[in-house]
Amino acid sequence: MAHFPKPPEGSWTEHFGLDTAPVSYDDSITEEHYQLEQAAIFQKTWLNVGRVEQLPRTGTYFTKELDAAGTSIIVVRDAKGTSRAFHNVCRHRGNKLVWQDYPREETSGSCRQFTCKYHGWRYDLEGALTFVQQQEEFFDLDMAEFGLVPVRCETWEGFIFVNFDDEAAPLRDYMGRLG
Repeated sequence: MAHFPKPPEGSWTEHFGLDTAPVSYDDSITEEHYQLEQAAIFQKTWLNVGRVEQLPRTGTYFTKELDAAGTSIIVVRDAKGTSRAFHNVCRHRGNKLVWQDYPREETSGSCRQFTCKYHGWRYDLEGALTFVQQQEEFFDLDMAEFGLVPVRCETWEGFIFVNFDDEAAPLRDYMGRLG
């Protein structure tokens, strides 16, 4: 037997005045709304991009095309065994750094350094710029200022996550009780 009176039938459900008229879906298809979602959601939350098994040795890497965040990244295992992520962009002319046959296609492999296909700028596995063709032609080039742009990268239970927001909570906090 219940210890409280049963509410009147229908009182616990709110009935909205919906009819059969068409409902606007503009917020689901407009470019403007998509750009707002990219900035407000996908560039500010932790995104799963892969597994640590994809990076079995030092120098192994994979690229990830994150259309929802509007970017491409490189995920690599460095010499210390740490998973790192960088924007997949050469700092010289802004060209995509790592790609094989087609620039929009994801790829993976193993290397000791990343070399831009256009002008030969080289970056180590920690993202530091290590070589510039004809460096003397760049007046006062400080190579330390032109390393790859890092992306926050953390792992949880073998899953690799990235976050483009430097102010976001750490992954473990974001995961709550699961973390």
